[in-house]
Amino acid sequence: MRPPKQALALVCVLSLAGFAYAADSGGHTPLAWRGRPMPKLTGPIFNQDCTDFFYTNAITEGVDGGAVLDEYFDVIADAGVTVLMVNTNARKTNYTGRAWERFWDGYDPDGPDDQPYFARSGPEAGYRRMVHSMMELDRQGVDYPGRVIERCRLRGVSPWISLRMNDVHYNDNLDHPFHGKLWRDPQFHRGGSGYYARGLDWAHPQVRDLYRALMVETLQRYDIDGLELDFMREPYLFAPGAEEAGAPVLREWLRAARRLVHDASVRRGHPIYLAVRVPSHVEVARSWGLDAVGWARDGLVDLIVATPRWATLEYDMPLDRWAEELEGTDVTLAGGLEILHRPLPGGPAVSVSKEQAAGAAAAVLAAGADAVYLFNYFTPIANHPTWTPEGYRKTLQAMASLEALNALPRRHAITWRDITGRDEQYTPPLPAAGKALRFTLATGPKPPDGAKVTLELHLEQAAEAELPAVEFNATRCESAGASPSGEGAVLATYRVPPEAFTGTGHDVVEVGAPAESVKVLGVEMLIEPGM
Repeated sequence: MRPPKQALALVCVLSLAGFAYAADSGGHTPLAWRGRPMPKLTGPIFNQDCTDFFYTNAITEGVDGGAVLDEYFDVIADAGVTVLMVNTNARKTNYTGRAWERFWDGYDPDGPDDQPYFARSGPEAGYRRMVHSMMELDRQGVDYPGRVIERCRLRGVSPWISLRMNDVHYNDNLDHPFHGKLWRDPQFHRGGSGYYARGLDWAHPQVRDLYRALMVETLQRYDIDGLELDFMREPYLFAPGAEEAGAPVLREWLRAARRLVHDASVRRGHPIYLAVRVPSHVEVARSWGLDAVGWARDGLVDLIVATPRWATLEYDMPLDRWAEELEGTDVTLAGGLEILHRPLPGGPAVSVSKEQAAGAAAAVLAAGADAVYLFNYFTPIANHPTWTPEGYRKTLQAMASLEALNALPRRHAITWRDITGRDEQYTPPLPAAGKALRFTLATGPKPPDGAKVTLELHLEQAAEAELPAVEFNATRCESAGASPSGEGAVLATYRVPPEAFTGTGHDVVEVGAPAESVKVLGVEMLIEPGM
């Protein structure tokens, strides 16, 4: 828990004795509270985006929006979340402030679907419900971020605010009401081609000033324990090829952000953390100008979240590499979990099951991260048949420790990276074809005694074809048969001896073709603790 608020008369004393910056050649060491390093955070850490509550809850006249909001966030608190990141912006804000436009500016709640607000985007029932709910909650006198912060305090959850640093939703239509004024002006776009071309170019001081104004307003309005700068919405901040030149510009902007957070800490009388969310690989982040390790060593950040972007859960993030690079700092390292599971680039995606989420979380902690970070794990998935409310609560609660996760059924799989380095030539691990194939599976902790372990291979072959031989860490695995899995494919299963695990968090699966070649489309392992 944070220290209690101090009397106003003590603020000047706190600025001299309560907080400390120690200058070094690179900048500053991390903010200290009363001469002590900022405590490391534990998880699970939960990011709540700026729109989901309003999409999934229709706040209309006669509906107590504050009560609905409290009930929604109580589900998150009941799931053992320790830190709640409340996202308040994309290209507009979901509250009434002065720094940015609001999502509902220009919307007429009594107007038709073809009103000017929707004239060039077309009517979207879900989007209209969202902006209407935002407007109505505000009309009822409920400040969305403030109410969530209040509820967090009541429930013992640490409240933070998360700011998206270059959101690009609806980039294909700049007339959509999603966009604020600056995004409509092509001179501020980063350029290039593709989905991210209309992101903002941070080389422009107007862009940096826009985000600084939002950060200043956030720190002035809200009594938070931390501020997250989300560079995964999106990580492409500079014109293509200008990332190296942009990196020092961003570093100086972050240095100013650090000072703003420090000053807010002094005003509030308690520490305020500063976090960044960046790509899952150190070198990939750095190639886009996001030198998170350098920021940590300069004392500019207190929490780094390494994560995939969106397309798939990434089970094998090199968090051990991050931990090694951050050695000697007091920075908390978190590994991010996305809500989609997609073994192949361009292949079908499904929402992760609770077993897949548990496996990915176990891999995060086993690799050396301090905490698990959840993105897009909104409370409605608790009602999905593969989760259930009890399963949602139990799974998230277990993400606090490896011991708790090891007691749950969990899955580990081969997926791929959805963000690569600027000049990187990346080959996804799947699909894979050949006479002898080798996969490294991030398996987390060694299964408990009595566990049942099943390896599943999704193979492109006829149902009657002979199955490949499989070894797990050079131990032969017994085939348990196969079943059709779509046209021209089968799902083959193998029994894995629990004693074959190395206990290192990474284990090797070798697949030998019965003929000239075998084609593997998916590799997944299910670990079921003994009952």
